Amino acid sequence: MKVDLHTHSHFSDGTHPPDYVLNRAQENGVTHLALTDHDCLEGFRAAARHAAKWNLHLLAGVEISTRWENQEIHVIGLCVDADDAELNLLLKRQQQKRRERMENFDRRLVKAGITGLGEYIGNLPCVSPGRAHVARFLASRTTSGTPRKAFRSLARNGRFYVPAEWCSLTEAIACIRAASGIPVLAHPHRYSLGRNANSRLLRDFCAAGGEAMEISCSSMTDSQVEKLARTSLELDLLVSAGSDFHTSEATWMDIGRLRRFPESVKKNAIWEHPGWHC
Repeated sequence: MKVDLHTHSHFSDGTHPPDYVLNRAQENGVTHLALTDHDCLEGFRAAARHAAKWNLHLLAGVEISTRWENQEIHVIGLCVDADDAELNLLLKRQQQKRRERMENFDRRLVKAGITGLGEYIGNLPCVSPGRAHVARFLASRTTSGTPRKAFRSLARNGRFYVPAEWCSLTEAIACIRAASGIPVLAHPHRYSLGRNANSRLLRDFCAAGGEAMEISCSSMTDSQVEKLARTSLELDLLVSAGSDFHTSEATWMDIGRLRRFPESVKKNAIWEHPGWHC
């Protein structure tokens, strides 16, 4: 089994359509793939309609943006029921919040003499626009350079920063579980948290019903994987793995390009969860 349980398409902030993601996964030998677009299931649905053309198992997934102690924390829902009414209602609310944030970005940009963001976003296939889209717009319309450099002006304390209003961590986890899904803490090594705050996050995640955490992601070192593996054992969490693939231009995050689980946690792999199905 070769898995990648965290990927994105152009329905959120990826740059490729779902069929490209599926094809790339098959080329790279992935046998089990989850398309986990931000706050939407449209990418999964589009992929599911044609998944039979590829020799792999496609899992229903979504990555939900949440607010915890004024920090943005992402929770992945794997093996969710894509038709669950409560989950879809939450995602609709999240998408509305995203559109309102884009409008606020647009107002800030217009004040700086930069126009056209609304039209740019409107011509994209995404249903969950985010800062990555604004960064690409800035890179293409201004002297901001690459999208990565432009993103700095959109981050906290940046010139055009607009705070996000996401659902709570607890609400996202409850909604995923109600949709028969498995809540997974996404890329826990990337959050800018001190030791005490990180401990509180993990404690709150578990208390709210979180069941797994990603311990193998693109560009991670062996020591990072080992550290997260030990943490998962201490918290009795299952372990997951995902590239967080967004674009073929970022060669460091190719689909299926993941470090193997340490022997100590192989018995706790997420596919051992009773709710795992594909």
